Amino acid sequence: MKTLVLALALPLLHVPAEANAQTAPAPSPFEAEWPFDVGEIATYDVTFGPIRVGRARLAVEAVDTVRATPAYRLSLELEGGPFFYKIDDRTVGWLATEPYRTVRFEEILNQGGYHRHRRYELDHELSSYVRQDWDDEAGQYVAHATERDVAMPSFALDEISFLFLVRTLPLDVGHTYVFENYFQDEGNPVVVQVLRRERVRVRAGRFETIVVRPIIQTDGLFSEGGEAEVYISDDDERRIVLLKSQMSVGEMNMYLRDLETGER
Repeated sequence: MKTLVLALALPLLHVPAEANAQTAPAPSPFEAEWPFDVGEIATYDVTFGPIRVGRARLAVEAVDTVRATPAYRLSLELEGGPFFYKIDDRTVGWLATEPYRTVRFEEILNQGGYHRHRRYELDHELSSYVRQDWDDEAGQYVAHATERDVAMPSFALDEISFLFLVRTLPLDVGHTYVFENYFQDEGNPVVVQVLRRERVRVRAGRFETIVVRPIIQTDGLFSEGGEAEVYISDDDERRIVLLKSQMSVGEMNMYLRDLETGER
């Protein structure tokens, strides 16, 4: 697992995933209001197969200012793993609104023997991004030698921002959404299939949910081979209730344990 992601955003391309599937346009992010509260924290029990091995945390942490632009700081943290594959990850996206767009994306990943600490600065006026890697000796981020001024799509988004945006879509069963605005071109297209409705029970309670399959063309929880499923509460809150993904080291699941609400 090299990224922790989800997917959704601009209606740039729409194709059915299968012959009998309906195709639906996504709402424009120019019109969508930000529906989530600062201080919202969802915690999850994490299992590999049948064994509970850790906790995850999904949060709207704060509103920061990034290069004079107010942006919501969104984070996904994952800690635990089986004895042979320990995980301690923190992935953060800074999402500006009106329109939705990522202005910064950061990954601090420790997965088994794999480690990564990097940040991407996204400049929407120049339609390009710069990668920066953390230098332990210098105690700061240092620009990557070659990954500078890399072209990116309009209204580019990162994985965490996609995860929140999927919660704002009209999720009609049988519809497929296809998008071309993941910030790195090799991650496109991003596909979201709305599979079914299902009632589930987790530690946080019993929920009527809408099950979606997000696919992003990179390694990670939502890669095409992982066949991930995300269970979203079928109500105004649109909570992420359950997440399932088949990884190279086994099936990983996240079950909603608790939810704290904040203030907008």
